[in-house]
Amino acid sequence: MSACPSCTSSQTVKNGHIHNGKQRFKCQQCGRQFVEHPTKK
Repeated sequence: MSACPSCTSSQTVKNGHIHNGKQRFKCQQCGRQFVEHPTKK
């Protein structure tokens, strides 16, 4: 699993996918949702 970019906690869980199929994660410490390797526009 990946670490949270906000609080650097390793307590993350999978939380679905975004529109292009990438895995979304949710931090159990701060509640933030993030994608491990986002693509820039």
